[in-house]
Amino acid sequence: MKAKLITQEEADAIIETREPRGLFYLESKTGDGRKVIVGIDNRTGDAWTEDFKNKAACFRWLHDK
Repeated sequence: MKAKLITQEEADAIIETREPRGLFYLESKTGDGRKVIVGIDNRTGDAWTEDFKNKAACFRWLHDK
C-alpha cells in the first residue's frame, strides 16, 4: 500500500473519523517553525501518528510496521 500525501485538513478528518483507511503523510511545521513530516497509519482504523524529520524515515515507519 502506497502512502498518500494529504493536507492538514484531511489529516484532521482522518484522525477524527478514522476514515478513509490507508497510509498517509503530510508536511507540516512545528511550533518553532521547523519542518516535520507526519505519518498516519490508518490501515486498521486506529489512526496511529508519528512525527519525522524526513520522508525517508516516515516511509520506513509506515511500510515496516
